[in-house]
Amino acid sequence: MKRFVFYWALVGLLVPVAIMLVTRLQGGVFKWPYLMIALWPSVVFYAAADAFENPSLSSLVIMGTISIGLNVLLYSVVGALVWWFIRFWKKQEQ
Repeated sequence: MKRFVFYWALVGLLVPVAIMLVTRLQGGVFKWPYLMIALWPSVVFYAAADAFENPSLSSLVIMGTISIGLNVLLYSVVGALVWWFIRFWKKQEQ
């Protein structure tokens, strides 16, 4: 179970990093905002810090770290629930 949840947590880390890289490559605006919110729901915390006219680098880094951390936690919980449901269904088949 630990390895399964670890992989989900890793995806929870890599998805925001990939979205940030794609956003940078697209000139600073992510062209598929609904996809971003679906894959990285905690992006609203980062977007709130970025909404100010001249946000400080420290506030962006802090809110980005919190946002990514929450996404890792969210993906870990989803992974644990998926693991639990798979285990539950396997027990029902026996």
